[in-house]
Amino acid sequence: MEIKRDEAGTHGARRVVRHQLSGALECLDTEKLDDEHVHCARKQLKKARATLRLLRDALGDTTYRRENFALRDVARPLGAVRDGKVLPDTLEALVERYGPVARAIPVDELRKALRRERLRSRRALTVSVGKSIRTALRAAHERSARWRVGDAGWRVIGNGLTRIYSKGRAGFETSRAKRSAENLHEWRKQVKYLWHGFQLLEPLWPALIGELADQAHTLADYLGDDHDLAVLREKIIEHKDLFAEPASRSALLALLDRNRVELQDKAFVLGARIYEERPKEFEARFGRYWNDWQREDRLLAG
Repeated sequence: MEIKRDEAGTHGARRVVRHQLSGALECLDTEKLDDEHVHCARKQLKKARATLRLLRDALGDTTYRRENFALRDVARPLGAVRDGKVLPDTLEALVERYGPVARAIPVDELRKALRRERLRSRRALTVSVGKSIRTALRAAHERSARWRVGDAGWRVIGNGLTRIYSKGRAGFETSRAKRSAENLHEWRKQVKYLWHGFQLLEPLWPALIGELADQAHTLADYLGDDHDLAVLREKIIEHKDLFAEPASRSALLALLDRNRVELQDKAFVLGARIYEERPKEFEARFGRYWNDWQREDRLLAG
């Protein structure tokens, strides 16, 4: 979903949020939630929270925080199911990546433990929980129809996008100074918001902004893979009793850490490119794109 030239920017962003919330509801409209439904709903909710950030100045802080927290709380139970699915896959990808060296490490008991946790997370998402999620999501969708967003354009949308960019740039600097899992995870969230913001604004200059969106997507993937490895690392330490020899656990952690460094190095190279500009320069540049896009519409109409 993208904005359109024939509507105010705030109207377009609200329309897109409502479409994304409807999409999440469609994904969850089933008696039995499987991994595909959960993934679909989480993706739509992430997009909705990113678009919501572009409307923050129009909504005001009180409404913005209420809606952002509501969508965060809706997504939280779905995140547990997602982690349950991803961790076994992350372990298998790690073993595959390092071949014979990794396959020599006994991880069968860890595999079984991760699979058991996956089943528990799926069972926790019962019919009643799924129903409560849908109820909360419908309420959010109904409220969004009553949001007072005015008829603003770049003044609101630009402030929202620049705020996302600024937080991502700060997250890049903080993560580069200290490569903690927490810092990298917070940076990753801002990168994802920026990616979805670029997608929404792609009509302004499809080739250029489309390329920026692809770069942000790639960066989000690097950081996402790193986050999955960080969570797996915690599980390995938590389940240290599953390794008969401490050396085996240490060897697995060493491979995992090596993989994380590789991903982080790639992320910082790409991040330096994406966050090269100062926020004021970024806002001014995209403001020109917006104005040129609007001017083109007037020329076509004339």
